[in-house]
Amino acid sequence: MNRDNMNNIVAKEFSDALARCNEQGIDAGTVRTGLLTIAIANFVNGIGLQNTVSLFEVLPDQIRSGMFDRFVDPSHPAVVNPAPPYREPVSVTQQQPIDVNRHGKPSQSQPEPAASAIKRRRL
Repeated sequence: MNRDNMNNIVAKEFSDALARCNEQGIDAGTVRTGLLTIAIANFVNGIGLQNTVSLFEVLPDQIRSGMFDRFVDPSHPAVVNPAPPYREPVSVTQQQPIDVNRHGKPSQSQPEPAASAIKRRRL
């Protein structure tokens, strides 16, 4: 199967999943955030953190160039303010603050020394 066919199948599956979420009353913003979170994690696990950062750095230019236009629904009205007014870093999921300590230890007032490189494992 060629890459275009595979991409079209994946796009259709995501589109169907979005429609099912909408039918269940899940708001579109939550669905978009969930998909983006899963996509970024998939890239980090598949190609590594630095390669993912490099890939996402060029994404704005690719979006502006129309690379993704074939997946855009022309019946949706254009968004007036396409850039959200984020002034500070926010949690991708909006469910927890960014500085959450996953190990349950209280936050320290002084930053800890830099740890060695994070070791990741594939699931």
